[in-house]
Amino acid sequence: MRPQLILLLTGLLTLAASASFSPKLDVILPRGAQRGQELQLHLVGQRLDKPQELLLHRPGIEMLGFEQKDKRLLAKVRIAPDAPLGEHPIRLRTTGGVSYLRSIWIGQFPTVQEAEPNDTFDTPQKIQLGSTVQGVSKVEDEDFYSVTLKKGQTLSVEVEAMRLARRFFDVYVAILDPKRFELAACDDATLVRTDAFASIVAPEDGEYRILVREAAYEGHDANQYRLHVGSFPRPSAVFPPAAKPGETIDLRFIGDATGDLTRKVTLPADASGLFPVFAERDGLSSPSPNWIHVSPLESINESEPNGTHKEANPMPPIPGAAHGILAEPDDTDTYRFTAKKDQNLEIRVLGRELRSPIDSTLILREAKGKGLANNDDQDGPDSILKWKCPADGDYLLSVRDKLGRGGPDFTYRLEILTRQPAITATLPLAERNNSQAQKMICIPRGGRYATAINITRTNLGCDARFEALTLPQGVTMHTPPSIPRATSNFPVIFQAAPDAPIAGGYHAFRIHATGDKAPELSGPLEEAIHLVEINNQGPYHSVFSEKIAVAVIDQAPFTLEVESPVAPIVPKGVKKLKVRVKRKEGFDAPITLRLPWKPPGIGAPDTIKIEAKKNEAEYELNANGDIQPGDWKLVVQGQANAKEGPLFVSSAFVPLTIAEPYLTASIDLGATEQGQDVAVLCKLETNQKFSGKAKAELIGLPHGTSTQVLEFSHDTKQLTFPVTVAKDAAVGKHSGLFLRIHIPYQSDTILHQCAQGGTLRIDKPRPAVAKAKPKSDAPPTADKPAKEAPKKPLSRLEQLRQQAKAKASQ
Repeated sequence: MRPQLILLLTGLLTLAASASFSPKLDVILPRGAQRGQELQLHLVGQRLDKPQELLLHRPGIEMLGFEQKDKRLLAKVRIAPDAPLGEHPIRLRTTGGVSYLRSIWIGQFPTVQEAEPNDTFDTPQKIQLGSTVQGVSKVEDEDFYSVTLKKGQTLSVEVEAMRLARRFFDVYVAILDPKRFELAACDDATLVRTDAFASIVAPEDGEYRILVREAAYEGHDANQYRLHVGSFPRPSAVFPPAAKPGETIDLRFIGDATGDLTRKVTLPADASGLFPVFAERDGLSSPSPNWIHVSPLESINESEPNGTHKEANPMPPIPGAAHGILAEPDDTDTYRFTAKKDQNLEIRVLGRELRSPIDSTLILREAKGKGLANNDDQDGPDSILKWKCPADGDYLLSVRDKLGRGGPDFTYRLEILTRQPAITATLPLAERNNSQAQKMICIPRGGRYATAINITRTNLGCDARFEALTLPQGVTMHTPPSIPRATSNFPVIFQAAPDAPIAGGYHAFRIHATGDKAPELSGPLEEAIHLVEINNQGPYHSVFSEKIAVAVIDQAPFTLEVESPVAPIVPKGVKKLKVRVKRKEGFDAPITLRLPWKPPGIGAPDTIKIEAKKNEAEYELNANGDIQPGDWKLVVQGQANAKEGPLFVSSAFVPLTIAEPYLTASIDLGATEQGQDVAVLCKLETNQKFSGKAKAELIGLPHGTSTQVLEFSHDTKQLTFPVTVAKDAAVGKHSGLFLRIHIPYQSDTILHQCAQGGTLRIDKPRPAVAKAKPKSDAPPTADKPAKEAPKKPLSRLEQLRQQAKAKASQ
């Protein structure tokens, strides 16, 4: 569904001397309203002062003004008589930010509040047909409602529970006759996910009961629901489940208690993807839509029988589609299509995506019946096959339900497509089980806000370019001019001028394929907001959009600056970024720093902190050993919990160069005994000349040993570290030695960490062996001091040879 935008500016109401940041909107009350009404919405939350407007996804709601009353924020609205039924997502924009997305629901009936006691069959709350009850399902609570029906009269009920997006709420609804017999019941209806609906035709005159409760009696004070009660149609499926843009089509609505309904529908010329359609009867509409898929593909509707390969229905030429119903248990629908050798095809079933109960299984065979491929689930209950045709000819496709189920509402659409390239973008997930965190782009006046953008390329390898189709006045966007094909995300900075108006709204962005041989292709920045999501279970209710909330907000009490690195970073190297904060007088809060994006191969802590009243910190970057040379841009984002509320501020871009290493090194094996000093030899190979003296440290020496820092120039071929070994030095083979080398570069140094895995072996001293003095006939002479030659460090092999000679002479 493509959201539409209405930005309704209102007169400003000053509620405080200074605005709060990051408004927190928890819920909007009431949860819904009737078409054609004027009402006050109670906006419940925190930091809701200085409201500016409601940002709306859909048309039909007109903003009339804000009012502050008893510490509550009230928004007066007018709902149009033809406002679309169903969910209307809303955000509140204040001068300090944009709230999370919340929803209200528009219905066709007046609202009635639940009145206790109504918890038994004999004490129901009496209501009229054509009502919407606003109720709460508490712990072990059963809510009964009664309506009076004539024989043959239709009663339909539908409950919005999980869709109200307060918390997990698995609702159960049932219709009982005057004798307490259950005529219809529903726990989960696939069309409305975990919500429920039911319909009957009254078999006799009488007072009928409607029961609403939590399915497992695990109610809660926050388990709000809206129960629609009336004679409206409530089909469970629609056929065909797809149409072309701009097409006028007769749709058959299936599963209503009174029988199937037919309605002629004309689709908008620009419609695409999922599209809502409503069943209508006697001026009443179903409370929520059925869904069809809008696509320009040629299609056929199945013709029974088509259960075997001899009865297979022929499909349109590729790309094409077919529509079918698994009308009975164990039903199988088979189709025949023609493909050419080496065609790369994507074959998919749209079932659960269109809210059909089908759990499809897709089977691909040769024309004579030999199996080639199959698929059950692919990222959900719907089936997808990606297949390369081995030879020209006819092939068979069979669709069935995984569990062999079937029924009149088991509709599906089968598509055969040539695999096409595609490119789209999304904002990253900032918090687990909180898809809304940092999905609003709020830029402080005179400041910056940074985020990362994720790219999804399908059947495509190319560079990319990102653009904003619109932005608020005074806002500029800074992003890399080209995003390399090897990267799947990139940084973006939004900057607001000091005099930018405090304003905002929904704005669209596009990602474009670029570079040599890249197709002319682009895609939207898409967002999925999960309003109810459970850990390890996933989302239960979501809102999808191709527009992002962007706003200029009040000036932040601090700014961030990052000192541009002078020297590059090299593989296995380390670079420290110095981050400084400029604080406004009176702002002393700690600031959490993070890198919203890192170049490929660069590692860094998730967060570091500038402590309260401090003004700088260092962010340490580490390059892995196989990082590729290149020029990148980094940005640091800061989050502070000011007294006015949490807010985000970012630095400007700073350049980061990744260079080839200036040298490589190796460490020869060193061996000694406790108490005997040893020289460790390191061999150097210089790849790039440098001026001045570099400094080398031997890192990783064991306990009881020490050495010194050595200086060397670019033409040095080896270094010898004199290692002092104490008598209690740790015995063993120590293999963690490496070199840390600082190479001078302008006013900075380039840190190399190389020669990893160097080894120093330390043994216990050998026991002393007494030797007899050889006899000599020569007369004694005065001792002369021998002139010692400089000692050359012995290799491990030479040391072993000397030890062997010593043992042989004993």
